[in-house]
Amino acid sequence: MKQKIVVHSLALLFFSLLPALGVHADAVDRLVKEHMRERNVPGAAVAVLKKGKLEKLGIYGLASVEFDAPVTRDTVFEIGSVSKQMTAAGIMLLVQDGKVRLDERISAYLPNTPDTWKDVTVRHLLTHTSGIKSYTGLSGFELSRRLTMEQFIKQLSEHPLEFTPGERNIYSNSGYNLLAYIIQTQSGKPFMDFMRERIFLPLGMTRTGDRDPRYIIKKRAAGYEWRENGLSGRDGSLTDLMGAGSITSTIDDMIKWEMALRGDRFLSPESKREKWTQFTFNNGERSVYGLGWRISDVRGHRLVGHTGQTAGFGAANFRYTENDITVIVLTNLGEIGLPGPFAASIAKIYIPTMSLKAMKPFHDPDPERTGRFQEALSGRLANKPSADILSAGLIRSLSTQRARAANERLAAYGQIQRFVFAGDETIDGKQVFRYLAETGKRVFLWRFSLDEDGKITEMTLEEEEGFYRR
Repeated sequence: MKQKIVVHSLALLFFSLLPALGVHADAVDRLVKEHMRERNVPGAAVAVLKKGKLEKLGIYGLASVEFDAPVTRDTVFEIGSVSKQMTAAGIMLLVQDGKVRLDERISAYLPNTPDTWKDVTVRHLLTHTSGIKSYTGLSGFELSRRLTMEQFIKQLSEHPLEFTPGERNIYSNSGYNLLAYIIQTQSGKPFMDFMRERIFLPLGMTRTGDRDPRYIIKKRAAGYEWRENGLSGRDGSLTDLMGAGSITSTIDDMIKWEMALRGDRFLSPESKREKWTQFTFNNGERSVYGLGWRISDVRGHRLVGHTGQTAGFGAANFRYTENDITVIVLTNLGEIGLPGPFAASIAKIYIPTMSLKAMKPFHDPDPERTGRFQEALSGRLANKPSADILSAGLIRSLSTQRARAANERLAAYGQIQRFVFAGDETIDGKQVFRYLAETGKRVFLWRFSLDEDGKITEMTLEEEEGFYRR
């Protein structure tokens, strides 16, 4: 009976939110439509909440290109690694129940773990600091195999740890599958049954569930990729993502998820503090990851969020906590859809001080280095990477068909007219340098790194602006 009351009260709260569309709504529509046109995104659903009230709810494009079926508020998308924040919430519910301890070794909760995992704790899994190799990209973990918990652990334990637990952070889907198994062993229920009974149904998230293709999901969106200048269906050979990225949802259910995170009836204040606190490495430095959430500072604005990417789908849930702005994006395009930059661009409409154009200039301590970086970037955009200034590994990554297509897209915005130093920092022991690159149509924020020989090992586009006109 108690559960029914909670569902009813949350439903009333949800429907009282339905949109009092803010003054920025038209700008959001323009940005979304331009992003979809430019990235060839078939369909999208977008929500913006400000101080707990729905500012914008946007539904765009097609859920199925084959059937010409439009996206609706009931369209079910895969949310990829946004699932991790929900899996982490499941663990925290068991912590509240007294059935799991964050700093307990996982061998206390999982059967037949190898001796090499003896120092790995639940917290290590949640923060990607376990050292356990991510199974993504390894053979033998396909969804079609439907591995049992015992089979998964045995197969994964054949791979050595990548580092000492707690020493550093390497993103690991393996950790979140193991967390799903901990939920199973400590609750006595299959992972998805637990999630439905303890999270989805009590929060009124009735359209949220498991992506497994064997299930018939009404109004499920089709997933797509952009290949060789054309739209194609996603690869049908799926990885078994379980607790790492197997959840599907709708835009309405994701709004309900946001509202639940704002209150204290679902997770206790102590649990939420744990989830949104950055992990401290063995050496005392802070990670960028909490428990299922990435925590960062974007030009003075605290961002607690996560993106998700599965075959054919992309999603983002970004919470700018000090500004009390949340942006949720669901799309049915994988790889090049880039849901993170998509969500960040929408957020800047509501938080203009985050704009790259608002960044203050930095003193350039090494103009010669700046010149080398600009030369390297120009060569990249012309699809002529130089072996004289780039590492062999970076040249290989820039020579793929996908990378060359991305370079052609960026080059279409014209020559770089301004290239200025935008600061540096040390991340995981590596110094990174950031630069603003401006053309007549766009502003880009690029990140560079160097090896011991002075060759460029990283050239990453972190942000770009100019998708819309205010």
